[in-house]
Order: sequence, then structure tokens, then C-alpha cells
Amino acid sequence: MAADPGQAAGLGQPPGAPTPRARLRWLATVVAVMALLTVGWPLLNSAVSDNLPLARLTALRIGPVGANSAVVKVGPGWSLRPAESSPARGYSLRRGAAAVSIAYVSLANRSQAPRLWDGLRAIVRLRNPGLRLGSPRAITSRQGRAGLTGPLTSCRTAGAATIFVGPSGIFAIQMIVLAPRNPRGAAALAAIRTFVRSLVFPAAPR
Repeated sequence: MAADPGQAAGLGQPPGAPTPRARLRWLATVVAVMALLTVGWPLLNSAVSDNLPLARLTALRIGPVGANSAVVKVGPGWSLRPAESSPARGYSLRRGAAAVSIAYVSLANRSQAPRLWDGLRAIVRLRNPGLRLGSPRAITSRQGRAGLTGPLTSCRTAGAATIFVGPSGIFAIQMIVLAPRNPRGAAALAAIRTFVRSLVFPAAPR
């Protein structure tokens, strides 16, 4: 039986079905998050032998030079994995028992920003079925920027994912933190919560 031309053109979709344009926007968001995790995910199971110690108050720029970038400063005890880090894409870091991934996500337009959390959850489920991303809650950086954060948990690890959208609305910074489920890991996560909120967008009004 021949397909209805109206349905083939997307005109006969049931009420509430996503339009082709909405599906394309969703796909672009998922691809952006996939790129983020391609950069950040290897640190979760990596060894620490090639870590490079960072000096206290080292400033790490994330993203291109200019308005569409962000900066974090590390305290004592931080190290960086050079092979998995670059200012353009993001950083693979460690502090104590915790592994930290900071990634830059480019967005095609501002309408993609609200879908980042759902995209991240889909990719987490696909790439690591044992790891669960919980519901987001509001978080505010020390600079006053609003963001989202939520728990990441598995039987062996615990942590959090955090997303801050940049002032221009066309990029986001995502941080993933994981540590073992033991007292040492819990202490490491507690120390990193302050670090996550220290993210600064140079282009944001002060």
C-alpha cells in the first residue's frame, strides 16, 4: 500500500508528535552531548600514572579565546591528564579519589540549551547502563550564573553532573564528577562541590 503523501511530508503526524525540525534540533543536541562525553568519559576508568600536577590557583580556560569561554581555577592537590585535555574541548582532572571532566559544548542555537539534560541522560544510559543520572535541581555559581546539577550514581561510584549555559546562550560548560563509594571518595566529592561553583564566564556582567 502506497504511503499517504501527507504523512510522508510530515503533515499527517498524530497530535503532539515532534516535527522534523524539532527532531533535528534534538539530534543536534544529542550529538553535542556525545561529543562532550567522547572527551570526558575516558577519565572515569583511567589510571592516574600520567597525571600532571597543577600549581595552586592555575587558571584553566575552557573554549575559544573571547566571549564564548569560561575559566576555572584549581586549588591544591589537583592534577591534569594532558593527553585528554585541551582549552578548546575541555579537561580531564583529578583531585584525590575523584575524577573530574570539564567539557565545552557548542550549541547551534539557544533553543538547544533546555534539552541538554535530557540528552545527557540518554547518552549516559547508552554508554554506561550501570550509571544513572538523576533529576536536576537548580544551582548558582559564585558569579551568580544559574545552572543545573544532579546526582550520578552506580553500585560502585557516586558523583554529580553540572551544566552551566554561557551568557551568549550558544555554548555550555558541563562538569562530571565521579568518585568511589567509600569514605575517601565521599570526602573528595565534598571538596569538589566548591570548585564546581567557581566557574566564571568572563563575558558575564559583574
